[in-house]
Amino acid sequence: MKFVVYSLLFFFILSCKDTKTGTTQIVKKSDYSTVKKHEQIELVQRTYQSKIDSWKEYENLLEFLNQYYSISPNDAINNSRELNDITQSLNDSIKPEFLERPAFNARVNLLFNETLRLYDMSSIPSIKAVEVNEQVAKILHAFSSINSKINTFIKQAELENEMTDLNFKNGVSNKTLKQDPQPIKVKPLSKGKLSAKSQKMNLLEQERIKDKRRVFRKRKKNVKKDPN
Repeated sequence: MKFVVYSLLFFFILSCKDTKTGTTQIVKKSDYSTVKKHEQIELVQRTYQSKIDSWKEYENLLEFLNQYYSISPNDAINNSRELNDITQSLNDSIKPEFLERPAFNARVNLLFNETLRLYDMSSIPSIKAVEVNEQVAKILHAFSSINSKINTFIKQAELENEMTDLNFKNGVSNKTLKQDPQPIKVKPLSKGKLSAKSQKMNLLEQERIKDKRRVFRKRKKNVKKDPN
């Protein structure tokens, strides 16, 4: 009888220990498998997409990063090597000519370093899930910085083109206004007697010519005041 009691007690204690261990493992597993939703980042504006359509390495990275907006630390680590390889391709690629600037290349290089850091985390057994989530956020922020720079460069180029067109149009307009008008020929009044109707017509013609001259002087004066 005692043997039966001791046996039951032993199995009960063993069962409790296994349950405790299993609970600990479940918590640890849940910590790494919990999906983390990250904030949305700045992307290249749709109206500017045509400017970078030929940059295939960027498109590949953009598509691959879509999964990182909502991802668990475990999946982020598992995909870190591929992410780093794609970013390396972006860094080594031939970029659109308007992006070949030191400031932009520095941002691409920063993104590569951040993805490399995430890949290094996969070899650290003691790495915490929260640290992985923070590194993913840094990667997304670095990519957002790249997109912001692309938008800025394209917008700046558009404004410069608009100013060039505007200056050209104003230049043509001002040149036209500055030109002297063709002299207006006025028929001299006849020395002979004119009818009342003819005298009235001559007076109206002279007034019309004076009005034209006043309008021209006013326009020419406004052009001088506005050098642009």
